[in-house]
Amino acid sequence: MPNTPYDDVFRTLLNDCRHLIIPVINEIFGENYIGTEKIIFSPNEHFLNQQDGDEQERITDTSFKIIGTKEKKYHWECQSTPDSSMLVRFFEYDA
Repeated sequence: MPNTPYDDVFRTLLNDCRHLIIPVINEIFGENYIGTEKIIFSPNEHFLNQQDGDEQERITDTSFKIIGTKEKKYHWECQSTPDSSMLVRFFEYDA
């Protein structure tokens, strides 16, 4: 699936404005992070094995963990197309 400018902006914001991730997580998920937690981004590239033996590369928008008093993983996707492919991508990346 080709990237759109919207997807590129989303990824850029996450990478260049990391200090905003904690307040957004707190707001969306009702967490109580204080902002001093460590954020570790996971690789965005995943390879899916095809039946013919080939591999197909998939790229997530972002997958990261926040380490504070506990460690918690998050996977965010941003989709600007009106199809249902996001659910399939979540399964492919996280399985």
